[in-house]
Amino acid sequence: MVKATRLFVGISILFGVAVATAAVLLPGSGTLAERLGRVLYVGSPLLEIRLPAAGTQVPVGSIEVLVGFPDSDRVAVDTFRCLLNDDDITERLTLGSNGAGGTIVGLVAGKNHLRLEVFGRSWWGGRYVQEVHRIPFEVRPFPYLDIAGRPILGTS
Repeated sequence: MVKATRLFVGISILFGVAVATAAVLLPGSGTLAERLGRVLYVGSPLLEIRLPAAGTQVPVGSIEVLVGFPDSDRVAVDTFRCLLNDDDITERLTLGSNGAGGTIVGLVAGKNHLRLEVFGRSWWGGRYVQEVHRIPFEVRPFPYLDIAGRPILGTS
């Protein structure tokens, strides 16, 4: 009986350490306690953001978006939404059972943000939960090309 109790305690401690390590290593916002609760209740992330990286500087023109659904059996693909500066642009992306991707054009110079959201089933009880990622990025303005009023070097 004592050996069984020690074995149970040992396994419980190892499981706790593994879950805490996963919560620390998983990307996402929130405190360690919130991420730990999320790992225990929801499980693995529903979205895997491949492009763009947060804080990216983008030249004027377009930005590539690539999102994966690592555990596609749990993801309700029809609920995926992509918002650019709070405008729904989901229809600009190609959506599949394992992810979404595409090129977004018509960006505004300055600070922008993407909001990616999807619903999926949690590990426990099959309840649906929402996963949201906010990705800030900056679009560089057009370069200043008006040099008509400046003298050319070597002339007067």
